[in-house]
Amino acid sequence: MAKVFQFTTAFRRNMMEEGKPGLYYALAKSTGDVSLDEMSERIQRSCTVNRADVLCVLRALQTEMIDSLQRGEIVRFGDIGSFYVTLHSSGVPLQKDVSVSLIKGARIRYRPGKELRNALKTLTYGKYRAEADEEVPDEPEEPGGGEDDGESPDPIV
Repeated sequence: MAKVFQFTTAFRRNMMEEGKPGLYYALAKSTGDVSLDEMSERIQRSCTVNRADVLCVLRALQTEMIDSLQRGEIVRFGDIGSFYVTLHSSGVPLQKDVSVSLIKGARIRYRPGKELRNALKTLTYGKYRAEADEEVPDEPEEPGGGEDDGESPDPIV
């Protein structure tokens, strides 16, 4: 049986051009999350290492990854992909004026490896329907009625 990646829809106003009507967009629908314990249980079932050892290695990997990112290193996991740090800062007209005070924060970015990118090319999509097969409204919600302020919801939260 083929796995179907589900999506929902959301109405978004055009913030760049106020006069243009908003449009509906497809949004990825997460089906849940997987904890470190559950992931270690799944890994245990597919190899000869027990769950406690897998969990220990994954936690040590997390610690080493944090240390490497704090040192400014790119963390590469072969075909899984790479993690690296980017900075968010204010801009100034002259290079000599760039200083630490302009940095507003840091972010961790992920760049998937070739195998993961290719896996996304084979997805089959299906529109999400709630258990009760709820009606999808034809009219957009009133502006300010949602809590997302025009951004797609973060599936990780």
